[in-house]
Amino acid sequence: MQKSIYIVAAIAATLGMTTLTATANAATKTNTPTSGTKTAAPTKSSSTSTKTTQPKSIPAASLVKSTTVDEELPYHLNKGYVYTSPALNKPAGTAKDFAKVTWYTYKKAVIDRTAQGSGNSIWYEVKSGNGQQTGWVWQGNLEPISKGTFDIAMKNSDYFKGQKIITLGDSITRGYDGYETLDNMGYPNWLARYLDTSVTNAGYNGAFLCEGGEQETDGDLTPTVNNTNFTNYDIATIAYGTNDYGHSSNSISDIQTELKNNIKKMKSDNKKLIIYGILPIPRYDAQSNSDNVIGKGGYTMDELRDAEAAVYKAYKIPVLDWRNDTNPIITDANHEDRLYDERLHPCAKTYQLMGREIAQFMINNYPKNRIKSATKSTTTNSKLTTKKTATKKTTTNKTTTPTVAAHKTVKK
Repeated sequence: MQKSIYIVAAIAATLGMTTLTATANAATKTNTPTSGTKTAAPTKSSSTSTKTTQPKSIPAASLVKSTTVDEELPYHLNKGYVYTSPALNKPAGTAKDFAKVTWYTYKKAVIDRTAQGSGNSIWYEVKSGNGQQTGWVWQGNLEPISKGTFDIAMKNSDYFKGQKIITLGDSITRGYDGYETLDNMGYPNWLARYLDTSVTNAGYNGAFLCEGGEQETDGDLTPTVNNTNFTNYDIATIAYGTNDYGHSSNSISDIQTELKNNIKKMKSDNKKLIIYGILPIPRYDAQSNSDNVIGKGGYTMDELRDAEAAVYKAYKIPVLDWRNDTNPIITDANHEDRLYDERLHPCAKTYQLMGREIAQFMINNYPKNRIKSATKSTTTNSKLTTKKTATKKTTTNKTTTPTVAAHKTVKK
């Protein structure tokens, strides 16, 4: 009887061990994935996803021929792409990416895009105004800085919002480069961009501050002031003198008297008129700096500048004196590059540099007692615009879906 009990216990123990072993084996099999199970599928899917996001290889275009541009002129990109090389198969960015960049043309080229599904077309090698960016742009995507939307307004340019500016001066105000007048590329045009307002350019080639005798022009300071209704303007700049130095026998005293009389006339026409004085830039007659050289009237360029500055200061008019620049735009070392005729008249890029400095000077010297009212007016207009925009956005939000345009190989 006791032996039977032992036998039964042994059998029970054996069955228990078998059950445990089977259970452990089952668990091990369940938790070990095999190559044929569904858990391997994500690897295949991931590989497919990675493959489809790879950018397509764009065949290279061929440079047929290129020529150096005579004078680098300023443009902005109104659409299309900037490419890193004449192969045109690697975009550096779109017009939106470079919305505030001024581009100067350096080379003009014919490029064959047969490999990209197009033919021959004209392209320009361009460089940004600060020299930090370069690229290649199709000619049809470049627009002169005087046209289209090109927002490069400076900080506090809202002081001038809605105000009208007139610039009085000689050929340097007009935008002459020594060979031709650069339409809409002189510093007054840049003032309009940097200050985001309207600017009338009254500059006149060959104009004098003081009566020029046989060489006098309709654009001399006195006839210009007499023929201008300053009630139509809020701000005026005056920039004369270099022709007086080089071509007139009038004395320093004559020049100062003429300047005083015209300032009085301008003020009497419009008591609220804001006036800025701009002194003559450096000139290089016979490749020599004229700062300390006596001219036809018996005075040096520096003496002329000092005389003009004295008049402006007597009437509490801010005066821009290029001699005070920490980093002068035109120097003995760079004048052959910065002056297109290498003597007196700026090149297109120099006009931009002048426009930027004059604009900053005007902002810095805007009458403090008018800043509050100018800012308040701008803020009110801004609130109205924001309110209208917000309302419009609310009503159209459901129907507008932004899309991302795909890059095509024949895009320009």
